[in-house]
Amino acid sequence: MPKDITRTGQQYSASTPYKLRGFRYLMGYHSRVCRLILNKTNQPYIYIDLNCGAGYQPEYRKFGDEALGSPIIALQELNRQDIEPVCHFCDANEESLETLKRTVEELKLKCKARYWLGDNKDSLLEISQDLTNSQFQGLMYSDPNGKQDFPIREIKAVFQLPKMRKVDLLMNVATTYVKRWETNPKANWKVYSLEEVIAGHGKEKIFVRNPENPSLKWTFIYATNWAKQKDLTKIQLYSVDGDVGKGILDHLFNPRSNPLPGIHEDGSVSIQGRLNFDIPDSDVSNSEERETEL
Repeated sequence: MPKDITRTGQQYSASTPYKLRGFRYLMGYHSRVCRLILNKTNQPYIYIDLNCGAGYQPEYRKFGDEALGSPIIALQELNRQDIEPVCHFCDANEESLETLKRTVEELKLKCKARYWLGDNKDSLLEISQDLTNSQFQGLMYSDPNGKQDFPIREIKAVFQLPKMRKVDLLMNVATTYVKRWETNPKANWKVYSLEEVIAGHGKEKIFVRNPENPSLKWTFIYATNWAKQKDLTKIQLYSVDGDVGKGILDHLFNPRSNPLPGIHEDGSVSIQGRLNFDIPDSDVSNSEERETEL
């Protein structure tokens, strides 16, 4: 799909509103769950955005109503739950970071933020050395700008730290590049394999989001150590251990993929017109169980 580019160099397209809606829903859900835990544990919430951008992109309105980027959306949802997170914002563009700083201040968003200019692989390793001894709740978000800049090995190294065990991972993955690289020995770039995307980060429970339509090959991969995390059917996010998630993965990553499963508004699913699954919506009622389990 052809992409436009903002003045600070970020790519966006007709699929951007779908991504941002899904991100806002997931951040709202994550904030509500963690708020109930933080009320009892007083643990800090950490938010790490590996490709934060400027936070405000008026160009996004070409395709929808949302002009805010992931760092501002995350802070809005966290502050709505009275969470003042520890934030690490990474970007290779200095103008993006300066714009983000101003936007956070102008919107009076509450956070303890550090801004990291440069390669996010280097920044992430520095962040890991800068972390306190606290046990964190939180989320790390990786949304590379194009086919590169996806630090899966560095992500795994950070998640091996015991203090990061309760921090979840969300990745916006360009599955087309994975397919082209894995099936073309002459490809002149090195990205990440399907195995690395699904399991290379070291988290135990993996979810995949159904794309907005079959031609869009960017999708969310969500990873957590909470074994009882449910599907989030409102944004069509499904466990890769189930038939629905497996069907989505096959379509996204398999060069000879099957059609996408049909996912209906009520959460029921039909795969190739033969099977139906009724999957309940996820809620936040099991936050205490999550804290105990993790």
